[in-house]
Amino acid sequence: MAKILLVDDDVEFGVAFSKILKSEGHDASVALNSPEGLAALKKEKFDIVFADLSMPGESGLVFLEKSKKEFPRIPVVMVTAFGDWDIYAKAIETGVNKFVNKPVKKEEIIQIIKEILAPQK
Repeated sequence: MAKILLVDDDVEFGVAFSKILKSEGHDASVALNSPEGLAALKKEKFDIVFADLSMPGESGLVFLEKSKKEFPRIPVVMVTAFGDWDIYAKAIETGVNKFVNKPVKKEEIIQIIKEILAPQK
C-alpha cells in the first residue's frame, strides 16, 4: 500500500482517481492547487505525487520545482492533457519521474505506481 497525493484542480478527476487508488488498497489524498499540494507534503509523508501540469495560478511545473527542492526523494508523475515539448523538457530537467496523459486509464495508474515503488522494495 502506498500513500499517494494528487495535485489537480479538476475535482471530478480527483474523486475518480481517489476511487481507483482506494480500490487497489492505496491511501489517496487530493490537493486542488500547488500551494495546497505543498502544504500537504509538509504535513504528511507521501510515497508518490501525481500532479496536473496545467493548473490555474501556479502550474504543475512550478509545483514540481518547489516540491523537488523541498522533497527531492518523493517521485512526481506529471499528468497532462496537452503536449508541449518545452514544458516536458523543463519537467525532465527538474526531476519528473514519469508523464501520463489524460484521460488516464486505471491500468496505467496501477502500472506506474508499481514501477515507481518497485525499486524501493
